[in-house]
Amino acid sequence: MADSSTPPSSSSSLVSVNSSSSFPFFKCTFLDKDTDLNEIPVWNNDIRILLSYWLQQRANHDDIFGSFRSANAHIDSLGEVDVISDAEHIKKLLKVPFNKHSQISMIVHRLGRTILLDEFDVHSHLLRLEKNDWTWFRDFFLDTVLRNISVKHFYKKNKTRDELIRKDRLVKFLCQSVELPESTRSNSDNNESQPTSSRNEITAAALLQQIKDIVNANNDVEDNTNHTNYTSSPFQRTVNWTFENMKMLIGSDLPIFGDEQHPAVSLRLRDMNKPINVLTGIDCWLDNLMCNVPELAMCYHVDGIVQSYEIVKTEDIPYREGCEFHPNVIRDLATNLLSFLKANATKEGHTYWLFKGPDDDIVKLYDLTSLCETNRDDNPYTLPVATLFYKMALNMVSKSDHETRSKESGTIRTLLKHCLDMLNPEKFPEYHCAAAYMMSDLYIDDNVSEQSWTSDESDIEDPDPLEDDLPYEQDNDSHLYTCVDIKTLGQQQQQNRYRKTPDVERLRPIHGNLDRRATEALKYLVEALRSNTIHRRTQAANTSTTNSDPANEQENSSTNKDQKSKVIVPLPYKATRQSSKILIDNKNHLTNDERLKAIILHKAAAAYFCLVDRNEKEKNYGSCLRYLRLALNCYSAEAKLQSVDHNNSTTECKKLLSYIMSIAGDCRLMIAHITSAEEIEKYREQYQTMNEVDLEINKIIVEVGIDANLSEFAWVSELTPVIDRNLFASVHAYEYAINIVRNLGDHEKKRLQLLTKRFGNVRNEMGVYWMNKCAQAVKHLDREAAKETKDQFRKSFESFDAGIQAFERINDISNIALLHSNLGRLMRYYAQFYAPVVNGVRQEFSQQERQSYQKAFDYYLRGLKLVENRLDLIEVYRTLSWELSNSYFTMATSLQDYAPLSTMSQDDIEKEVIDCMTRALKYLDVELNTPSSDRYSNAKYRAATIHHRLASLLHNTFRSQNNATRRKRLRALASLHYQKALELFSPHDNPLEYLRLLIEEVALTDFELQNATDNSSRLKYSQQGLRASFQCQECIGIIEKHRISSDPDDYTEVFAQESQRLLSILNGRIQAFLKELVKIYKTTIKNKSIYEDYKEMYSISLRIDDKAKTFSKDFYDAIERLKKIYEKNTSD
Repeated sequence: MADSSTPPSSSSSLVSVNSSSSFPFFKCTFLDKDTDLNEIPVWNNDIRILLSYWLQQRANHDDIFGSFRSANAHIDSLGEVDVISDAEHIKKLLKVPFNKHSQISMIVHRLGRTILLDEFDVHSHLLRLEKNDWTWFRDFFLDTVLRNISVKHFYKKNKTRDELIRKDRLVKFLCQSVELPESTRSNSDNNESQPTSSRNEITAAALLQQIKDIVNANNDVEDNTNHTNYTSSPFQRTVNWTFENMKMLIGSDLPIFGDEQHPAVSLRLRDMNKPINVLTGIDCWLDNLMCNVPELAMCYHVDGIVQSYEIVKTEDIPYREGCEFHPNVIRDLATNLLSFLKANATKEGHTYWLFKGPDDDIVKLYDLTSLCETNRDDNPYTLPVATLFYKMALNMVSKSDHETRSKESGTIRTLLKHCLDMLNPEKFPEYHCAAAYMMSDLYIDDNVSEQSWTSDESDIEDPDPLEDDLPYEQDNDSHLYTCVDIKTLGQQQQQNRYRKTPDVERLRPIHGNLDRRATEALKYLVEALRSNTIHRRTQAANTSTTNSDPANEQENSSTNKDQKSKVIVPLPYKATRQSSKILIDNKNHLTNDERLKAIILHKAAAAYFCLVDRNEKEKNYGSCLRYLRLALNCYSAEAKLQSVDHNNSTTECKKLLSYIMSIAGDCRLMIAHITSAEEIEKYREQYQTMNEVDLEINKIIVEVGIDANLSEFAWVSELTPVIDRNLFASVHAYEYAINIVRNLGDHEKKRLQLLTKRFGNVRNEMGVYWMNKCAQAVKHLDREAAKETKDQFRKSFESFDAGIQAFERINDISNIALLHSNLGRLMRYYAQFYAPVVNGVRQEFSQQERQSYQKAFDYYLRGLKLVENRLDLIEVYRTLSWELSNSYFTMATSLQDYAPLSTMSQDDIEKEVIDCMTRALKYLDVELNTPSSDRYSNAKYRAATIHHRLASLLHNTFRSQNNATRRKRLRALASLHYQKALELFSPHDNPLEYLRLLIEEVALTDFELQNATDNSSRLKYSQQGLRASFQCQECIGIIEKHRISSDPDDYTEVFAQESQRLLSILNGRIQAFLKELVKIYKTTIKNKSIYEDYKEMYSISLRIDDKAKTFSKDFYDAIERLKKIYEKNTSD
């Protein structure tokens, strides 16, 4: 027994059993002294057979795929643990410094931070010449490695007589140490109060059934050396072992015994004639550490006769006499060896060989993938490694949310790239197809979301963001191997301590523009389709061969079974999030051809949707339509394949179709705005361009039986410069999308509102298009096309009305109001269209015009009512008010200029005109009260014009009115409007309008002069008119500045003629007033000087030549002289 004072081990170890089922647990009995282990224990023969099989499995340990089995069974551990291997391999490596004659031959693979270790029997696989496998490795081994090593140094399995006797005794010892279930049951009957006994009873009973099943299934274990038929030990358990900082997933088959005093103990049989050495101690210590067994029971015998037992605690084993070793040495050895492997086995997907020959002082690591002449198809590890890459990627995708998946996309992409690079699609088309599809899903998510697709979150500036080349792929490693001295492995070297950060290269996460990602996704989809084609061709060939030659059926079945048995696990692929698309079934076969093509074409349609979105933003509308055509053809093919396959997953397809139709509506609407022939030609060239990937996808579409020209969606991708066809296609596309989304459920309510709004907008666009056509027809008075114009009015009205109904469904008040405004404008054009014209001469204002204007007013007022109390829609309110004011003004102008005297009295017409003008002023107030408005200057001009027209109307009425009281009121109102108009007009901005107003005021005074009968009245009106005329001097000066301006736009011919006419009228009025004053003063005033002054003024006015070029200047100067004389007389 070990001394209790022995210092405890300083190495830390943590163990958890990773198996979901309980492993066999034996209730043991300690043998009596002098028990003969040479006798055959016939009374528990089943256990003897089981233990014999276990011992044989432990002795062989020739499963070159053991670590892959563990990795596939515990895929979550890949990339998380440092080592995956069998316990025997770990022990063998950690005993190397203590046994110079040991030999190491292990295959090493690197996956992320995880190292996979598997035993590789050189003698069995490379030195047996009858073996046809591993020829690529054998050639390298014979030419390079074996040159300096004798063949005899490669130990075969120890099959000496002594070794066989030792094994036989061990089996008999363990067999007799097991307490039989029957015995346990019998004992439990006598003591039912022991819960432990009851539990062991159940365990033992289950164990016997396991024994029978395993023995029956493995009755040919003696000849079992093929890994494809490998069956694990019945005691096999998977253990998560944390040793110091190293995490390992190991397989252990150590039988664990126990009784009431020793709940868990490992049994060892030892010949007392042979001393215990350090190798035995390390072996026992590591076994117990790995399985968390607290004690070791060592049974000593002499020639098979039991002598005694020794119970040793696990932590005391390193300090037991005869097998002393320091645990720190093992710790440093494990740390340094792992550091060596991680520092040199850096290439994922490569097969490394860790080798130490007998009596070698160094351990060598060969990169067989780089050194051997192999195309990877000959390497039996190719498929298992590629499978693990795939499963690691799948595990990361399926167990992460979208954000995490995006961050880890570089790692996932690296794993899938390794998988695809390793797999030859000609040999492994099924798995190549599945991996390629998963890679495409990494670039383009199958769950389309308009918000995520059209946002620019992923448009990150990143040079070569989708670069697929890892740095080491271009490296030419000229080193034959890397090595480490065995002596240094056990030394504490802090600089070589285990590093947590993995040394493997990773591609960068997927960012980049959406179009680049979609393009990459399509490339991998084409790869998936090609692999599927290869698989179906091979499948058909095998079926044909089997049918034609039944004798080959058994051979083909055997070949397929052997091929499939190399696949560690099935490869189901579920697309991200809620999708349930499976490429490979639970029998490791691709799903049927129709379903697989439907899945791939669905993804292709999503990728083309992304390309449409990107090209639409970049205004490459020809490319948009090409990708729309491909996307919709992919959808049609998918729908047809699903109907053949009786697959009911149409909701997802319909949802994608709604997105495609939605963006189709956007594209056709934008194309409708293109009028340049050069642009259309550029788009046509884009439309006809097809790259290799597009052609490959189109080939599959044609094979499915979809004719693009006869497709129900052919109208969507039509490239035409005809505006109304594009607008109609846009409307139809939005309607199609809305009908789909409406049936998808309430969760799509927000999208339905967005689509409805777009539909309303394009309906408005269509209405505006036809309204502009109507406006052109009205402008050109094309009566011959009256029928066509009426049809255009109808189309415009129906479009606006449909738009209003759409916006009402989503309660979009702003757009409802604006469409009412457009309807109001349409009614104004309608009124103008029905204005009577005979021989090119405008006739009286008609009743149909009046009705159309009334409809226009009604639509404007409806819109105003919707937004009148909405502060957030004040701009819409101002727009509607402006348009309504314009409508009232237009109708008033038409009534005033083309008065319907044949149907209405003059008074009624004047009342209606005044009412319309007053309303026009009312709805201009909102603009006049907003000086910052863009329409402020126009509103001022319009208000001034209205006041001017009202003043003119009242002026005319005043002239014909006989009632003195009414005349007085009309005179005051006319003057009021003249003054308001003058306040609103600017003489600098509108000199002619301002001058015209002044002259009309002068004319009003002149009219009163003409009707005056007494001299005092005539004198008053003459002087009043003269003073009013003098107010025109500022305008005359501005006109003169225009005349002498260097800018030709300041004094156009029209401006010159109108100014000349107005100034002539004004000059005539001044002459009339002065003439009247001269006549009055000649007969009534005794002061002759005043008479002479007026006479001089009259003379000055007569000398002004209104035909002269300098008329405006001469007139200005003359008024200046007249003002001075007049002011002198006034002061006198």
